[in-house]
Amino acid sequence: MRRLLSAEFYKLWKSVGFRVCLIVFFIQDVIYLLSVGFVGDLLGMELNGFEQFNYLLTAFSGSTVSGMLFGFMAASLITSDYKSRDIQCAIAQGHSRVHIMFSKIIVYVVAIWILAAEDILIYVVGSSIAGGFGRAFDGDVALYMLRSIVCEGFVLTMMFMTCVFIAFSLTSKAASVSINILLFFVIDLGLTVMPLIFQSEKLEKFLSYLPFVAVNEMGGWNIDWGHAGIAMGIAAVYGVAMIVATWTVFRRRNLR
Repeated sequence: MRRLLSAEFYKLWKSVGFRVCLIVFFIQDVIYLLSVGFVGDLLGMELNGFEQFNYLLTAFSGSTVSGMLFGFMAASLITSDYKSRDIQCAIAQGHSRVHIMFSKIIVYVVAIWILAAEDILIYVVGSSIAGGFGRAFDGDVALYMLRSIVCEGFVLTMMFMTCVFIAFSLTSKAASVSINILLFFVIDLGLTVMPLIFQSEKLEKFLSYLPFVAVNEMGGWNIDWGHAGIAMGIAAVYGVAMIVATWTVFRRRNLR
């Protein structure tokens, strides 16, 4: 397992897809900060570190854009190894499929956390330099930021096990990327349109517990721990279910 992890982290470091995602996230964040600096007054948006931290957690994380990029990462780190026969070589060297699968999942999770950390640093540091932090940075604020990152990071990690399942299920990188993009677009559209069509309080309450919606709650200053706890539990069950489904598919795959 240790050798597999070392090899996977080395591939992550050399991965063109990972570098592309880092660059795309960086450019997107810089453009956003510059645009807010120019038109912030017109839009009524404050350019300070605390406000941008809140914006990041409630608007960007879990969005279609991040889903597409994280899906691309999964295809780059996992699906492409079918064609390069890296998975087949690892099995020939005596590594079990369980170890291969979990080594790839661990490295994928590290990759998406690095990308998320890049976002947070650019948003908070960049906007703090431009407009200050926005409020006194004390212990309560520090704990709030830490809690938000941990809780939202957990829900996002479980949510993006969907990308891992798709990446292991397909042998074509192009198909894996395409399905991930289409899936997150449809999910985002569906979660936006369904409450408008059915206008049901019960439906809205049900949807609020799903990871794709509940992720935005994790960044709230006054969080409802009763609701958030249930949502995190559902996210955990969903993530485990995706891992089990991934193992079921990978265990039965013919790698000849």
